[in-house]
Amino acid sequence: MAATTTNPIFKVAIIQMRPKPLDAEYNFAHATRQIRLAAAQGVSLAVVPEYHLTGWVPEEPSFALTSEDARRYLQRYQDLAAELHINICTGTIVSEAPKRNTRQAATESTEASRRTLLNTSHFIDHNGRLLGSYTKTNLWIPERQHLTSSVDYARQTTTQTSSSNPHQIINTPLGPVGILVCWDLAFPEAFRQLVLAGAKIIIIPSYWTSADMCKEGLAYNPECEKMFVQSTLITRSFENTAAVIYCNVGGPTEEGFFGCSQVALPIVGTVPGSFTDGEEGMRVLDVDMRTVELAEHNYEIRKDLGREGWHYGYAKGRDTVKLSSNL
Repeated sequence: MAATTTNPIFKVAIIQMRPKPLDAEYNFAHATRQIRLAAAQGVSLAVVPEYHLTGWVPEEPSFALTSEDARRYLQRYQDLAAELHINICTGTIVSEAPKRNTRQAATESTEASRRTLLNTSHFIDHNGRLLGSYTKTNLWIPERQHLTSSVDYARQTTTQTSSSNPHQIINTPLGPVGILVCWDLAFPEAFRQLVLAGAKIIIIPSYWTSADMCKEGLAYNPECEKMFVQSTLITRSFENTAAVIYCNVGGPTEEGFFGCSQVALPIVGTVPGSFTDGEEGMRVLDVDMRTVELAEHNYEIRKDLGREGWHYGYAKGRDTVKLSSNL
């Protein structure tokens, strides 16, 4: 069984899988087998990709699970975590938002007929407890036709004139964790919000392929998306003194999959043994949190961000960041 300790070095299993389109049961079974193999190797945390249960086929009605089915799969992951004594980040699970009553429901029949779909990642601890969840905030352009971002959903479901900060940390046995999803990587502001709240580990499930760039762009550089991901992960790790765990989908290069699931650490960069292409499989990597502390001691980035009167204004923004309370 995989034990979670306070050792500054812990093992993470990154499961770079290619989801079978619209076959949640098959994909769940595959992810489960990989997580069992990871637990047998003493891994503390297992991570699977974005859209890992259904793939990216948003035009199909079964692309999104019902809220009941989503809860069922989440419970199965919780049971698995408790059985194997391993922490799990569930990639993302796309589901219909729970039905809600609104004062304007009678006059919004057209809007109500459109399903509200949320792309959500969960962190489950090694005792099977759901410690926190995060719904994707920055949607990739094609996603905006099908999904609702966390901030837009908050505006729809609350009476507040402005949405609360969507980026909140989760206190876990491994330390303070923040979760982002795929295109969130492009926004340094998302990382800053998490770092200001105290996150030292940032997990990013992803479904990123070369096809995300248009043909004209690929003519300039066929590997531009791979370059984007690899360079940005290292940059985010250094500039935030944080460990970044990135888990992408895998698949054939000729179909646009480049993978590159990895751990990025300040000082170290990409941890040796990380994926460098779209090969499907699982890699077990060491996450050495001593690099995070050493980098902060050397750079004092978090110290500057938290200073009163800091010239970029982050200290003021820090007051709006709240710690996760659903422990």
